[in-house]
Amino acid sequence: MKRKRVHLLLGISLMIAVSGCGSPQKVTVQTPAGQHEQQQPPAGEAAETKEDVLEQFKLLASQAKDAEETIRFLDDNMPQTTPEQADRLILELEHFYDRYLPSLNDNFDTMLSKPETAQKMNEIGYPMNVDNIKGDDTLKQWLLDQMAGGLALGNTEGMFYWKVDYKKLQRYSRYVSGDIRSYLALKAMDSEKNYIEDGAIAVSREELGNRILKAEYYLVEHPQGLRAKEVLQMYKSYLDTYLTDFRYDAVDDRTLKLLPDVKKSYRTFVSDHPESKTAIIVEKYLDAINRNNDVIYEQGTGGMQGPLKKDIQSFWDSIDLKVNSLFVS
Repeated sequence: MKRKRVHLLLGISLMIAVSGCGSPQKVTVQTPAGQHEQQQPPAGEAAETKEDVLEQFKLLASQAKDAEETIRFLDDNMPQTTPEQADRLILELEHFYDRYLPSLNDNFDTMLSKPETAQKMNEIGYPMNVDNIKGDDTLKQWLLDQMAGGLALGNTEGMFYWKVDYKKLQRYSRYVSGDIRSYLALKAMDSEKNYIEDGAIAVSREELGNRILKAEYYLVEHPQGLRAKEVLQMYKSYLDTYLTDFRYDAVDDRTLKLLPDVKKSYRTFVSDHPESKTAIIVEKYLDAINRNNDVIYEQGTGGMQGPLKKDIQSFWDSIDLKVNSLFVS
């Protein structure tokens, strides 16, 4: 009976009082679209739903007013699941976040449009720490509630937003299959630190190479994995950045040659991981670089950088096909 009474409240919007330096302000955080409707199972299916943890979770996720409800359900039920059930629960959680986050972030933007709320958020510092917010326990508790729902604060150029905290979701790694365990580990790396920010590589090339190898491991070990398509796209994005992001720190502006340290990082990758499929691609790239005596761009007019050398351009254009030939059967 208690659970049924709770369900009657799921459509209610969350009102939070956000206090600033002046008088307290009211900010309404609307329930994300698609999360508040009551959805009862068809007649005759109630007993079956109780027996099927996945169906229970789908129903909960369709009605949940906040992400914390979904995490509480997984905490309570994951220990009793099979790896296959646990995998499906993680995928359903991602579907929930796909529906939930856009509206949550729209509402967060509305909150941040209030000067007093924006001022309080600026107290959070870097690394971001909610405990740095003073004098506004309502805002602090709201932020903590989102984090308890498996979400993390992101900040791009001073703009706050919510994203999935895959590092926190790794708490479920003990219950899922090797397929989803590897996937969560990959996503956790990006969740903790973006590999590209403001159009430039935000990690070392060695770290990016490590992420490439982890994505390759997933694709080799789980070619038909539940998240194989997503990981293939991650792999392609990593590799394209690794091989072609030369905007700031990879090419000598005067000679238009690849900097020795960058070329060395490619050679080191090949020598350290000769059995990897990625090494095949990187080695072919080194061949093209050597044929051009390390020169990447043509000389432009007025000392400006011109177009890519023909061999280099041809290689860049072929990266996607090369990846598909190695990983797509």
